[in-house]
Amino acid sequence: MKKFYLCIAALCLVFLGLNPTAAHAASNSLSVATVQANTANVYALPNSGSQVVHILNKGEEYPLLTSSAGDATSPVTHTVDSGDTLWIIANQYGVSIQEINSCNKLKTTSIYPGQKIAIPQHMTIYTVKSGDTLWKVSQQYNVNVNDVVKANNLRSTQLSPGQKIKIPDYYYQIQLLNGEKGWIKKSCIQIKNEKRMMMGWNYGGTTDTYIGQNRSPNLKVVSPSWFVLDSQRVLSASIDARYVSAAHAQGKKVWPLLANRFDPVLTDVIIGNPQKRQQLVTALRDSLVKSKSDGINVDFENIDMKDKQNFVLFISELKQALQPYKILVSVDVTRENGDPFWSGSYDRHQLGMIADYIIMMGYDEHWDGDPTPGSVASLSWTAQGIQLLMKDVPAQKIMLAVPFYTREWITNQSTNKVTSYDRTMAEAEKIIANKGLHKVWDDKACQNYVEYTANGQKHQIWLEDNQSMQLRQNIVNQYHLGGIAAWYIGAETPAIWTTFDLYR
Repeated sequence: MKKFYLCIAALCLVFLGLNPTAAHAASNSLSVATVQANTANVYALPNSGSQVVHILNKGEEYPLLTSSAGDATSPVTHTVDSGDTLWIIANQYGVSIQEINSCNKLKTTSIYPGQKIAIPQHMTIYTVKSGDTLWKVSQQYNVNVNDVVKANNLRSTQLSPGQKIKIPDYYYQIQLLNGEKGWIKKSCIQIKNEKRMMMGWNYGGTTDTYIGQNRSPNLKVVSPSWFVLDSQRVLSASIDARYVSAAHAQGKKVWPLLANRFDPVLTDVIIGNPQKRQQLVTALRDSLVKSKSDGINVDFENIDMKDKQNFVLFISELKQALQPYKILVSVDVTRENGDPFWSGSYDRHQLGMIADYIIMMGYDEHWDGDPTPGSVASLSWTAQGIQLLMKDVPAQKIMLAVPFYTREWITNQSTNKVTSYDRTMAEAEKIIANKGLHKVWDDKACQNYVEYTANGQKHQIWLEDNQSMQLRQNIVNQYHLGGIAAWYIGAETPAIWTTFDLYR
């Protein structure tokens, strides 16, 4: 059965344009490139003679995909074209005019078409120590031995103490916005490895039930619903220190949730007023610091379009206030759609620049009250939502929120009236067992499906289970996302955590 499922999952990934092999290469580690130079060129190919597709600024971060020596081990010569200047050439190759002048012993800034200009290569110079070998030096700098030989024109593999060795400046491929990729010199970036997040929201219980539900070792971040906007006091809070102590004892981070009651008028009254907005920021800062929280999750939904910029200002002011305490800010956004209040009121690009994480709520493709039965989150709908969000937000900042629930759709066969009921994973499995139902695979939704008819009513359930969760995990891996969030902890079946074993 497992082999059959893997084949079906691979077909779903191919249908979505994903690489099934890469998708199954699950890892909890995500490599991120941070630009260290004031500006850095991103090239279409791993060589500085190719087209410059982007110029990044210091501090910008993007997921690192792979590396290549490119032209780092070979001399680079530029043939001057009509209209070229030293400034244009220097910018194309990411070097300075002074370096070009020195390399070519130029005594004038005048150049002419057809002239050959040598482009200086940036390489690290390593001084050989006693006991060093080519392999040891190459491993130290994470470069290929043959590239070191080529860069230094070595005729022997023997090294001598004091010998100067050039270490080639590799090109690294990074994932940019809009689904674009490009190559950047290693000397322009710093590489860091980050752990992917596995976050879960708590809902509908007490501190004691939450502590019990949060025990899974895969769960790294937990989010209790502690804060909500208040028309009288700006902020209403229900903090429990026992929750934080228990979570920290289990090695988990705590990101309390701040909600806006889905109330656009209340939201406007508070974040649309600079004084009340600052009052809210101050109250949150003081509460988070006092409770020893590690972050905050802002879940504002159904916002008036006129507050689009006010929401950005609120997140910016909140981030600035929490920065000294190293408290992270995550922001929930809906999957992009045509509704101005539920989607258009988020400036995803600006929010992505400010917040530490943007969490896409990857559910309610077919919502409660929808007249048409369907999946809570089909795989194609989810993947396309991530692709749209990646146009505005760097991939490593995106977390995919997945549903630990589904809906049972009931259609009256006489009137065609449709009603729906939220079902936890456990409740759906109980219905299947009690009714003796057989799961079938829905190729369109890429998930299991059951149905039955009783008393003139047709019952349909698109299931969320290990298989649907594995396919969502594959999206996280394939697009180099920052992690997964689950709505909500306690709705899942215990077996679901085996899907997220990589987070242990």
